[in-house]
Amino acid sequence: MSSLEHEQFLREWTFSSRLLFYSIIAVTSLTLPVLVLIMALIRPHRNSQYFPYMCGIIGGNFVLLSTVFTLVVSENVNVVYNYLPGFIICKFSAFLVNSASCFIHWTWVAMYSQRCIHVFFPLRSRRRLPRSTWNTLLIILLISCACQIWAPITITELNFSHGNNSQGTYCAEDPYFSSSSKIIVLVESTITFFIPFMLTVLADISVLVSKVPWQTPFKLISADDLRSNNRSDNMKIVSKLNLESAEKRRINAIKRCLISATLTLVLNLPNYVLQVVDEFYSLREHREISIRRIFLQADAAVYILYLLQFPLVPVNMYFLRQNITRSSRKLREKTTLQQEHSRSFQVLEMSNDQSRIPLSTTIPSPTSQT
Repeated sequence: MSSLEHEQFLREWTFSSRLLFYSIIAVTSLTLPVLVLIMALIRPHRNSQYFPYMCGIIGGNFVLLSTVFTLVVSENVNVVYNYLPGFIICKFSAFLVNSASCFIHWTWVAMYSQRCIHVFFPLRSRRRLPRSTWNTLLIILLISCACQIWAPITITELNFSHGNNSQGTYCAEDPYFSSSSKIIVLVESTITFFIPFMLTVLADISVLVSKVPWQTPFKLISADDLRSNNRSDNMKIVSKLNLESAEKRRINAIKRCLISATLTLVLNLPNYVLQVVDEFYSLREHREISIRRIFLQADAAVYILYLLQFPLVPVNMYFLRQNITRSSRKLREKTTLQQEHSRSFQVLEMSNDQSRIPLSTTIPSPTSQT
């Protein structure tokens, strides 16, 4: 009976491996070209404050998916393994995937934090220059790599075999570090996923539900008050319909970002939770075959859910690009309108100057009356 259970487990393991292989190939083949296309579409918006963040997120996803794609293809073709040992590939791929994932999550946090600052502090906040934002991304990248330095140290290639005909390998923690692997995985999952995504969701919710910003809002006055107002404060004449439309667009954009962040959280959460539970209860190496079979099926299911987040990245970038394009168009229209008003005012002043009669012709001098 034990031999039959092992054979059944090996068949399920083979089926799960093939399913994940084709799932990764399908997702990466679909997403990588679209990421390149989105990167080309956002190039005209290089002056936008969100452009560096969008480039960082797209680049991080591209590195992550390319690494996973190369790893699964090399495992089935055995081309890379002819030149590099398996444990080197495991260490390098784990470091790249984990660092890219950490960088992507914290880049979302940085972008949403900047948006919160602009929402809650509209008068004091200033748009960051792209250069300073690139420096922020560099700091996030260095910290992400430093947080994932444990991967090249603890990850290695382990053998999986049963009988004389069935064998395989997989990447996992070295048994030498089994005593500290639980703490490492828990801390890494918390820093890489749980903290950044909770901050992202909380930031979106705070912006969405907050009715009164932390700073004094804009003061609206009527036309009559404006006529009788003698103060020298800087004022801007904006229609009420304009304000309502801008507020509606802002709320819709925040709702869209909140839904996107929540959906990404849902797609990531099962995978991270299962990995943490596996470290504490050793489900992958459990002595009961039935438990190992359940874990194998659950691991394949949650990893497929994890893969589904990547096709959503180009969709999120597209909507962000649409918001930037709409804002840029309105800014150009506003600048053009102001220039036309300025030219009209100058023409009006010139016409008034030309039609004005000199005082010497309207008021005769005393000498002319004599």
